[in-house]
Amino acid sequence: MTAILRRAMAGAAATAMMMAAAAAAPYETVFEGAPNGLADKLRMVSALAAGKRAYPTATALRRAAREDLKAIENALEAAGYYAGSARFEVVDGAKGVRRVVFTIEPGPKFRIEAYRIVYEDAGEAERPADLAALGLKGDGAGDGASLKALQERFLSGLWDRGFPAARIVSRHVEADMAAGTGVAVFRFESGPRARFGAIELSGADETAPVYVEKLRTWTPGEPFDRSKLIAFRDRLAKTGLFNSIDVAPGAPDESGAAPILVTVVERKRRTIGVGASYSTSEGPGGRLFFEYRNAFHRGERAFIELKGAEIEQSLKADLAKPLPDFPGAAFFGFAFTNETTDAFNARTAQIESGLVKRWLDDRLETRGGVALETSGVRSASDDQRTYFFSMPLSATWNTENDLLNPTRGARASLSVTPYTGSDHFTRAEIAVRSRVAFGPDDRLTAAARARLGATLGSSLAGLPANKRYYAGGGASVRGYDFQAVGPLDAEGDPVGGRSVIEGAFEARARVLKNLQIAGFLDAGSVSSQAFPDFNEKFFLGAGGGVRYFTPVGPIRVDVAVPLDGRESDRAWQLYISLGQPF
Repeated sequence: MTAILRRAMAGAAATAMMMAAAAAAPYETVFEGAPNGLADKLRMVSALAAGKRAYPTATALRRAAREDLKAIENALEAAGYYAGSARFEVVDGAKGVRRVVFTIEPGPKFRIEAYRIVYEDAGEAERPADLAALGLKGDGAGDGASLKALQERFLSGLWDRGFPAARIVSRHVEADMAAGTGVAVFRFESGPRARFGAIELSGADETAPVYVEKLRTWTPGEPFDRSKLIAFRDRLAKTGLFNSIDVAPGAPDESGAAPILVTVVERKRRTIGVGASYSTSEGPGGRLFFEYRNAFHRGERAFIELKGAEIEQSLKADLAKPLPDFPGAAFFGFAFTNETTDAFNARTAQIESGLVKRWLDDRLETRGGVALETSGVRSASDDQRTYFFSMPLSATWNTENDLLNPTRGARASLSVTPYTGSDHFTRAEIAVRSRVAFGPDDRLTAAARARLGATLGSSLAGLPANKRYYAGGGASVRGYDFQAVGPLDAEGDPVGGRSVIEGAFEARARVLKNLQIAGFLDAGSVSSQAFPDFNEKFFLGAGGGVRYFTPVGPIRVDVAVPLDGRESDRAWQLYISLGQPF
């Protein structure tokens, strides 16, 4: 009995080993005759080429190859080879490796000579009948990706012309095998033509519906246009009031009016934040702020900020009231600042009010207002109390893609502020910054900035010290003490000037997922002339640093040295802060 059992177990083991060997029988897949670039696409649709299953016998391989043939022929059509065909054979190769050889006969690559639009549902006579009706034109490409993209563009055109329920039904090509050409047939259901109806808002417990109504980008009753619906959603997102936003048209009523269904999840209305920085020239700094959004349920924003550092302490508060019909906002602000620098000591109180208007999809912002301020200013040459009425005016063009870590886009601003009171003068400033990302995965970034400032209508001696231009420091010319670029007095303190020139270039390279290295060259000049003087001495600073990327933005650590150092300048400077310098 025992001997019989042993023989049975040995036989079972041998059978299992044979089955395992058969299951692991190797094979390879070969594609012959495929045009350049097509073989890789055919491999992607082939189950045999994927190699994820074992095929123990030639019969099993043939069965799988027949299934692959269907996918291969579909792939040929998708690539524009409508007359293409394929066949296969399984042959024994060297060392017991079976070869599955697919022979591809692609035939000519078809071109589309005409496009036909077919609507599957009964509809209105004014539906676009062809591509030209929507300003579209085919390029003759017969591959599936090109046809799919063109059909989706036509669908988008239907959405933008009053058919919110339009959808794609199917597409196919009627091929002329002899001529190598075809007619692309796009089938749609357009649904009923619709007009913009009323907004139906849900989820907005703290937001007044009338405020959401004012953000709409259409006039009630006009033909439905999906692009305007997208613009409306973008407007809602830019308010900063919502964590999520869903905007969609509802079913049109008998009159053709489609309600606009808006579903939102509101953000918490209050935010408290802190920040910190350090530099050898400006010392440690801290920031505490409180933001209260939607203060009166119509998008208002109240903001209070307290800053503290060795050279400056400030308290600022402002309230912004959106004006969607403008479109823009009204603002009112108060600020108290205490500055203690080598150039001067000043305590300033200011109130300001004005309007902000946004243009060109919010890329252009213009700002105008009035301000009253008083300062107690003490410098090496003067000790005075000043009173000014001013009209700050500015325009800013901004296409940057991020606030703290922009990798593309530019920002350019022009500001002009006339002052009257203790003295009469006008300050003007132009600032430009830009960058471009390139290389594998945009790992490399080249960034540059420039700043020009001028003062008209007052001599340098008559200009209060806190209204002069200065340069030097972490946000200006790195490598020099704060405000130290430019002329110094007999005590070695900055004098300041009526005009300023600054420029900087920085090269950045991301070496790890969360780590970037940078090298930079900064330059600056301060002049007593009213306009920037390019003949004035320029001070250069150079250095390098790292940026460690965190969820809240890059932490920046820079070390810089002065290239035109004087005896009073330090050998090096260290800067630590949040965000890129520009």
